[in-house]
Amino acid sequence: MKTTTLLARCALIAACLASGAGAHALGSDYTYDSFKTPDAVSWVQLCGTWGQGKAPQGTYRVVHAEQYAQSFLYVQWMTRDANGGLHAEHTVAIAELDNDHAEIALSELTCRATPRGIVVTAKADAGHDDKLRRVTIEVGPAPGQYRFRAQRMR
Repeated sequence: MKTTTLLARCALIAACLASGAGAHALGSDYTYDSFKTPDAVSWVQLCGTWGQGKAPQGTYRVVHAEQYAQSFLYVQWMTRDANGGLHAEHTVAIAELDNDHAEIALSELTCRATPRGIVVTAKADAGHDDKLRRVTIEVGPAPGQYRFRAQRMR
């Protein structure tokens, strides 16, 4: 009887290992493909905080993507869940850049925190206007709130 029970247990353990049920104790390997980042994204930056003294609170995230020879810029109001994972509470597309007729390519992006939100600055090259040189985007504090300013060469 003991031999039969031992063989049954060994068979059960072998079946669990073969099915991957025992892999949880060993941990899992995550490949690059496990993360959902579009290939067009060229820059992601966490910058500044929002909601100080209020609920909820979080961090701003700036996402820059390049497609069709132009830039697309998004700002997200991020929060962390109980496991520490980041989640976008709100996302705003910068309308002055994020359309197929803007033809503005950004480079040298920077982000800095301010008492009211964040300020994103970048060098700008415009397909329509060779006088555009820099853009400044002031974001926050309210979700979706931003101010776009283009600085032109004289």
